[in-house]
Amino acid sequence: MLIDKQVKDLIQKSNKAISTTIALVGMIALLIIGLGIGYLLNPGTTETPTTTDGDKYPEDSTWRTGSINLAGSTTVLPVANASAIAFMNMYTGTTVTVQGGGSGTGYASTIDGTVDVGMASRGPKQAEIDAGTLWLHPLALDAVCVIVNPSVGSNVQLTLEEVAMIFAGEYTNWNDIDDSLPDAEIYVVVRESGSGTRGTFEEYTIDEYDLTIDSTIVHEQPSNPAVRTAVTNTPHSIGYVGFGFLTSDIVAVSLAVEDGTPYIPATIENIQNGSYPISRLLYFVTSSPLESGSLADRFISFVRSSAGQEIVEEEGFLRLPASYNYP
Repeated sequence: MLIDKQVKDLIQKSNKAISTTIALVGMIALLIIGLGIGYLLNPGTTETPTTTDGDKYPEDSTWRTGSINLAGSTTVLPVANASAIAFMNMYTGTTVTVQGGGSGTGYASTIDGTVDVGMASRGPKQAEIDAGTLWLHPLALDAVCVIVNPSVGSNVQLTLEEVAMIFAGEYTNWNDIDDSLPDAEIYVVVRESGSGTRGTFEEYTIDEYDLTIDSTIVHEQPSNPAVRTAVTNTPHSIGYVGFGFLTSDIVAVSLAVEDGTPYIPATIENIQNGSYPISRLLYFVTSSPLESGSLADRFISFVRSSAGQEIVEEEGFLRLPASYNYP
């Protein structure tokens, strides 16, 4: 874990755009210290508007008749889609096209230039950093929530290590974990390879304990809604989804970092204060600093404005903290 001085050094270096690698480490450090400070990954970005006043920008700006396309994380997808509709209703000459594909697609499409803006629910992997220049633009807070079918229980509590052992196949029966849980085989649901949700989940669980997902026992699904449906419809199942995809049909597991520490439920308050063990930032991704006055710049600024952050909350996610330092 990085100490505070190192965190500050990384923030200062990323402000000077030294490298994407440094920005990635700074991002991880930001999450570790509870998302309490911000960092600048794109110093070329214009200030985020605080209003949705259409007169904020000159009427003859070329962006007002432009088009952009976005692709990537299915977690970010509902926020981006709702924001695109609101933005196009406000600026009727613009076209903003949004599609999913997963965080891996978001990074790859940004690097190869097939989209103007990628979407990601995780930081870039080293291979993605090596493949091209990446600029991250945080848009919301989220958490990866472990979920179970109600047949497992109405108040299920697990440590991160116990969760990891389930997905690694070391626990195959609920009763092996705790006598209070049913004597039933565990049905394990995961996201597909390349999913940002899966990457974040494994970073905090599987990777932390040097384990490996048991591919012979897991059932892959292509999206958060698909995982939720599978867990809802399958007795004694377990999976994980972004916070915005929780419903009353499933049970969100309270998580503890380790034995002897409190079990933290997945609530808005616990995600905002950083106590929920698997919290994260969601990102827009570009291959260069945002060009002032470009449509991509205006759209991302809109999503991070007060009106855009209301859309973030309407879609079940959390607005960026007030302490976040906008570039």
